[in-house]
Amino acid sequence: MNWTELEKHFSTARVGRYLSSCGNDETRAAQAYIGNMLLSEATMPMLSTLEIALKNSIDRRLTTLYNRSDWWEAWRGNEDFNWQLQQVASAKEKLRRHREPATPGKIIAELAFGFWSSLFNASFQMELWGTLRLVFPHCPRVQRQRGTISSALSQVREFRNRVFHHEQIVWLTPPVLDVHAKCNEVLQWIDPQLPPWLAQYDRFPAVWAGMQPI
Repeated sequence: MNWTELEKHFSTARVGRYLSSCGNDETRAAQAYIGNMLLSEATMPMLSTLEIALKNSIDRRLTTLYNRSDWWEAWRGNEDFNWQLQQVASAKEKLRRHREPATPGKIIAELAFGFWSSLFNASFQMELWGTLRLVFPHCPRVQRQRGTISSALSQVREFRNRVFHHEQIVWLTPPVLDVHAKCNEVLQWIDPQLPPWLAQYDRFPAVWAGMQPI
């Protein structure tokens, strides 16, 4: 497709960012757009591994803390958790529409990354941090602070959202390789076996190297 057709299908606003970043060189901009698409695809193993490992580890800790598999129900009446309970309600409604049972496992699967990262907010320092720090047993003690963990998860969440909303990541700040390294660091904190296992299937570094220079 030529540049005019790309603009028609993907919108001038979206592809124009690539054109601007490539000095109005339409050929380079088109290549950068395709490269961004392939790079985003290559993030899937990393992002899915991190999200699933994180939510399951949090689930185990909160199940133990509240002694119930539907641990979010223990938050009823606590206004600090209003947003989180709204997310649970939305998950239940989605399951109802799909005629699926709202079991704890199903609800956990429906809750988005933003739900899980929000549990590390400063407002939950007293309520949750004492338990949730155990989600990262291999995080060095000097780094295993709520603020450090929250900042890392926020960075991952923002990156994930850009990928899932088909946004530009090739000229990301911080650089995309730094974000990739941060994701691996968080996995390392959860279990040191996860990064080397993931490395067997993670095409992200190779795809990035193949795009240079953009």
